[in-house]
Amino acid sequence: MFARVKSSAYASVMHRGLLTAIAVACLVAVAQPADAQGTFAPGGAVPPGASGPPPGGSPFPPGGAAPPGASGPPAGGSPPDSALAAFRDKLAADLLPLSGNWPSPSPDPRNFEGVWRQYNILSLERSTDMYGAKTPLNEAGRSLLAKRMAASRAGTPYVNASAVCLPPGPPVQLEINLPFLIQQNRDWIQFLFYQYHGAWTVVLDPAKQPDGSARPYMGRSVGHWEADTLVVETSGFKQGLWLDINGTPVSAEAKLTNRIRKVHLGAQQGDWSLEVITTVDDPAYYTRPWSWATAYVWRPDKAPVSEFDCEYSVNRPDYLTTSGMVPEPNN
Repeated sequence: MFARVKSSAYASVMHRGLLTAIAVACLVAVAQPADAQGTFAPGGAVPPGASGPPPGGSPFPPGGAAPPGASGPPAGGSPPDSALAAFRDKLAADLLPLSGNWPSPSPDPRNFEGVWRQYNILSLERSTDMYGAKTPLNEAGRSLLAKRMAASRAGTPYVNASAVCLPPGPPVQLEINLPFLIQQNRDWIQFLFYQYHGAWTVVLDPAKQPDGSARPYMGRSVGHWEADTLVVETSGFKQGLWLDINGTPVSAEAKLTNRIRKVHLGAQQGDWSLEVITTVDDPAYYTRPWSWATAYVWRPDKAPVSEFDCEYSVNRPDYLTTSGMVPEPNN
């Protein structure tokens, strides 16, 4: 894998300011068979990474409404059924190996424990919402994104959290194409990630926050159940986040809402999936809340995960200078 670091594809990604670890993760995703990629059939209206409604209904509240505060589909309606079916076929193409006595997930729809993975490559830029409408950046958001992209084109991309092995925030941790483990009890649900030693802890009782009054890099997340959907609200970030490679921004004062549910789409073990709708509410950079959706498949064969030596890769004394990365200006 490390031999591929010198490839032109990797160099192109690094030119855009992506840290070593994410770039390697993306190359792993590219190496998957084409049918395992989470892309859509030509002409499909669903943006990459968006999961469609499960058989018999939509992941949204009754009536097809978007998550609270988020915009609904633009004029012309929701994505065609053919595009949604194509997306599910892509996910189903990478089933559990036939050999091996793999465990099944708990039949309890409120039990997410186990290993999950998705097959979309980390977005270069999240330029549309889950309905295909343009990401609603305001003037400040467009200006900041433009500065980040200009710095990358100039060969001096800005340092971001993950470039120095800091937790990049829930959106990027969830979007990288590598397995993650969920464990839970009645008080909390924790997502443990292969990369950056990442841990996203969702408490079901706000009084049991492990970080007290601190503002963690991953934010402070409190969850509650709406029927069999886990609704997670995250705020209080230590610093602003990047949503993608180009640096689509989220401020430290933003609120992120995740609606997560487990569905079983067929009779096979690999037909289990988690569907996650993420909504960004951030007046600092956006004119309105907006959402995207991603599906994750059940992959117990991916446990345990391998070591991830982020610090060994990037904490060499010459790393930032040789990569051309520079601190991001405060204004």
